[in-house]
Amino acid sequence: MDQQAKLAPQMKHYEEFASGEMRWLPYLMFFSRAGYQSPVLTTDSGGFRPTEVGNQRYSLLQDRPSGEVSVMLGASPAFGWGAVGDANTIPSLLAREPGSPPWLNLSASAFNSTQELLVFMLHRHQLPRIRDIVVLAGLNNLVVAGLPEAGSDYGQFFFSGEFFTQLGNPDLKKYYQQPKWAVGRLARRLTGAEPGPDRTLSPLARSELAAEIQARDLDRLLELAAPTGAKVHFMLQPTATWTKKTLSPEEKLLIDEVNVERSALWTMFTPILGDDVYRDYRDRLPAVCARRGISFLDASALLGGDEWLFIDQAHITDAGNKRLAAAISGMLTPGEARGES
Repeated sequence: MDQQAKLAPQMKHYEEFASGEMRWLPYLMFFSRAGYQSPVLTTDSGGFRPTEVGNQRYSLLQDRPSGEVSVMLGASPAFGWGAVGDANTIPSLLAREPGSPPWLNLSASAFNSTQELLVFMLHRHQLPRIRDIVVLAGLNNLVVAGLPEAGSDYGQFFFSGEFFTQLGNPDLKKYYQQPKWAVGRLARRLTGAEPGPDRTLSPLARSELAAEIQARDLDRLLELAAPTGAKVHFMLQPTATWTKKTLSPEEKLLIDEVNVERSALWTMFTPILGDDVYRDYRDRLPAVCARRGISFLDASALLGGDEWLFIDQAHITDAGNKRLAAAISGMLTPGEARGES
């Protein structure tokens, strides 16, 4: 990863953050490393990334504000993956806006919409009064919809294979009576199991399933948010391909490198990057939001031009964070509209 080390040296801290032991948790399946400290990226004792404004730093479990707050939910871009510091994440940028309440970042990399909903539900009792909830997400639902049997039971999630490996049942025959989507080829060979039929969905079918799951989870989020009076907003997270932007020299070098060096990961994204999938998904999600009174923004439509905005296909630079924060700010509840209580 020579180009990344040269052009985006902050990424070495994200690589180190991600390379630690998986933190398995009830209900959420996994969550961010807790108590992580580096010059670029920190987390509190629960794994939540602090918001930093001036000399103030706060998070859900670290100097939590006592008054009204706004909440960020979502996956990697909401977490701030790629930002050069905690102060450069989208929640930190939003917290600097005039009249803004403090922002709490409840996001985690690799989360799907159900996990985003669950983390809000599990910590709702710790949250003070809420003004706005922004969900910056959508891509991971599309990706995991391409995993085997994604429409069965409770759906799919990232690292599902690793999760079932950690169950630790010494009886291989019994152990591999897990759902077939959690069992790889090597495990089937060890137990003599026959490979099942391919149950992965076509890219357009993934769009339909991903939007259906997103709609269901937004319904539950609205129900949880209703007693607080909070307004819910949704932004579809971007990809470099979906923007149709002219790649800057830096973007081209970084994306080409990661496609080679991390090919196993990014191959999962390739089927859903086509324009037909993007258009279908982009059309479905605004309709989902409109029916529920949720404001909608498409981040990919905001990241055009030839400026360096992407670190890889799905993660953005500080300049990209500034663009998205400015757009989000425009749809938030004005401070004076909520009053004091």
